[in-house]
Amino acid sequence: MAYRDIVVHLGEDGRSPARLDAAIGLAELHESRVTGAYVAPSLAIPEYASDGFPPEFRERLAAERRQRAEEAERRFGERTAKASAPAEWRLFAGDPVEVVTTNAHYADLTVVGQTDSDDARSTQGLADSVVMGAGGPVLVWPCTGSFDLDPATVTVAWNGTREAKRAVSDALPLLRRARKVVVLGVDTGDGTHTPGTDICAHLARHGVTAEARHTVSTTDIDAGNVLLNAVADDGAGLLVMGAYGRHRMRELLLGGMTRDILRRMTVPVLMSH
Repeated sequence: MAYRDIVVHLGEDGRSPARLDAAIGLAELHESRVTGAYVAPSLAIPEYASDGFPPEFRERLAAERRQRAEEAERRFGERTAKASAPAEWRLFAGDPVEVVTTNAHYADLTVVGQTDSDDARSTQGLADSVVMGAGGPVLVWPCTGSFDLDPATVTVAWNGTREAKRAVSDALPLLRRARKVVVLGVDTGDGTHTPGTDICAHLARHGVTAEARHTVSTTDIDAGNVLLNAVADDGAGLLVMGAYGRHRMRELLLGGMTRDILRRMTVPVLMSH
C-alpha cells in the first residue's frame, strides 16, 4: 500500500494551517496528491429567530463567509505553489463530518484535527466520527504543538483485534520509514491478549523491524495512560492504533481508550476502524 491521495480537512479553526502544512509535507514525502477540503461554516442564525433578521443582514453574513473562504483558498494556493506535490482545492458547505467522510472514501489517508476545547471554531467530535466512516486511515493532528512528519520512532498499540490489524496495515508506508517501531501489547486481563511477537514477524516480512513489548492494564483509561506514557518514554512521534474496538455507543456512554486518546493525545495519532 502507498499513500497516493491525501485529503485534509480545512476550516476556520486556528489549527487549519498546521493541518495543511502536515498534509502537504506528507504528500511530498510519499509522492502523493493532496486535496484541501474546506467546509464553509453555516450561517449562525437559529431557525426560531431567522424571521427577525432582515435580508441585508443575511446577505452580509453570506458575503463575509464567502470572503473568508476566498482568503482560505488564496492561502492554500500560496502554500501549495511552493510544494512539489500536486494539489486541489475543494469548497463545500454543509456538515463537516459528512463532507470529510465522503472525501475520505476517495483518499488513501485523511488528515483531521483534534478537537480544541479552547477554540469555538473547532468542529466538535469530527475526528472520532470521521474515523468511524472513513473506510481507511485517519491521521489526527494535535491541537497544539509542532511535530516531525517523518518520525524516527513510532509506537503501535496492539491487542490482536481486527481494528488493530487494520491500523497496522494502513500505517505501513509510515512504519517503513521509521528507524524504530515499538509494538506495545496491552493486556486488559480478560484472557484475550495476543502477544506482539507474531505481528512483529508479520511486519518484518514487510520490511519493518519492530520490537515487541507487553504491559497489563485493567481498564480502558489505564490503557490510555499506558500508551501515552510509552509514547513519551520512547520519544515516539506517532501513535498507531485501532479505533473503537467495542461498539462506539458503549464507549460514548461508558468511556473508552479511543475517546481518551483523542482527548489527551500528545503526538499525531493514526487511527483505523
